[in-house]
Amino acid sequence: MRLLYDAVLPQSLSHEAPAGVELQRWDGGDVPDASLVRAAAGRGCRGVVLLGRDSLEQSDLREIGREVGVALVAAATHNPTDAKRHLLRNLDALRRALAKHDCLLIFAAEVRPDPMPRGS
Repeated sequence: MRLLYDAVLPQSLSHEAPAGVELQRWDGGDVPDASLVRAAAGRGCRGVVLLGRDSLEQSDLREIGREVGVALVAAATHNPTDAKRHLLRNLDALRRALAKHDCLLIFAAEVRPDPMPRGS
């Protein structure tokens, strides 16, 4: 599983991924979330990891993700260090959830589908 993560998350995340998971840090500068999602698709990523759930409220971003086949994954925290820790702790659950959902939230001890209905 390959995921692209926002540059606001710690760079060390790329080096701490377990076997079978490739975490790539965005290195293309400050871009809108839509560009990040498209870049993830271009890199063959299954999802893009964003800091905080604000991005999930953008219905156009959800639509772009569905169009290009990239899941939106958001850390439920705005603290980059906590988000990194939560992501690493929940990678197995995330992998399972990505098989069924295209919009997910990562909490400290679990991964949940985003409750916002599709098309909102």
